[in-house]
Amino acid sequence: MATATDPVDPAHAPVGGPSSATAQGRELRARGRRTMQRLLDAGSTVFAERGYHAARVDDVVKKAKTSHGTFYLYFSSKEDLFRALAISVATEMAALAADFPPIVGGRSGRADIRAWLGRFYDLYRRSGAVIRTWTEAEMSDSEFGRIGGGLVTEFSARIAARIRPAAPDVDPQLAAMVLVALVERTCYYHVTGSLRTDADTMLDTLATTVQLGVCGAPD
Repeated sequence: MATATDPVDPAHAPVGGPSSATAQGRELRARGRRTMQRLLDAGSTVFAERGYHAARVDDVVKKAKTSHGTFYLYFSSKEDLFRALAISVATEMAALAADFPPIVGGRSGRADIRAWLGRFYDLYRRSGAVIRTWTEAEMSDSEFGRIGGGLVTEFSARIAARIRPAAPDVDPQLAAMVLVALVERTCYYHVTGSLRTDADTMLDTLATTVQLGVCGAPD
């Protein structure tokens, strides 16, 4: 007869014992993460299609193919869902800003800009609705607006630091704001179908435009 100090053979551990409970807990957590991500993905799509103000929890639930009860297990409201998206996008945007390359002439300089623009475009396709609320100041007085305002300022500052040595005769802060507007609007027009060209052509042209705008045409 086993005592409290006797080792228990895992192969003969009772069903529902500690090992089973741990495995079940891991599976539940993994399932919960998948469900939350599905809601976040659905929310991102709905906000992009309908805009923040017109989007409803019902739209998100239908897109995620889940129930209202499940939605409220993870988020208290539409605003709460958007907040989670905003925090995630802000983290990605900050990393993207930190990686903005030096703006220099030549093919290698253009290739570096093109690669960075490709990353921005990928993020914009997934999270354009969040980015637009910041760049268009749709929610400037809200918590989201404050997060976005600080991020756009940081984003512009990083780009200005790259513009300053490349174009010493222009105001780097103003030039950075112009560049941010150019990149964001071009991606917006392409994602929404207003700009009817393939993504590679759009990004190649945008990279060349950014390089020429800052460095000028080669002598």
